[in-house]
Amino acid sequence: MSPKIELILQCAMTILKESGDQGLTMRKVAEAADMRLSNVQYYFKTKDLLLGALLEGFLLDYAQSMDALTSSDKLEAEKRLQQLMTHILNDIESSDCSIVFKEIWAIAERNSTVKQAVDDYYAKLHLMLFQQLQQIAPEKCKDKTINNAVAILLPFIEGYCITNTNLKVSNKKLSEQLASVLFRILN
Repeated sequence: MSPKIELILQCAMTILKESGDQGLTMRKVAEAADMRLSNVQYYFKTKDLLLGALLEGFLLDYAQSMDALTSSDKLEAEKRLQQLMTHILNDIESSDCSIVFKEIWAIAERNSTVKQAVDDYYAKLHLMLFQQLQQIAPEKCKDKTINNAVAILLPFIEGYCITNTNLKVSNKKLSEQLASVLFRILN
């Protein structure tokens, strides 16, 4: 990714976090990036495309960090699963996802292009989680069973993204419990 695109996305993320959807304009992104509006629009013709790129960035970061976790076969499957759950929960708490996703979900309710970007994001995230669980699951585990585990995990992750600041459960304990549930489903 070019440094200009990274700068544009970083500025858009900051504006979205601080000012929400109403405050995020292409002009404000250009000002924050110290660029001309036409330069920003060269890379992202519309605000919708810019929001789609923000979602792709979340997904790429997520994928890279999860791949590094599950590629180790040294740990037993349940421990690898717990490590993955801990990582996901810690990432949610430390990242901007809860602020940004609330804004993007709200936009998606009114904007079909952003809704499609959100739907694409979830399809890719579903596949990524499926592949991660497939690496951990026993060989005899059927794809349908793995898919069922993802069907539990994905809404949990997204719900946790919204509610984590109100929950009084440690990530360690929650990740142990979630890994235990998923491990039972996969076995």
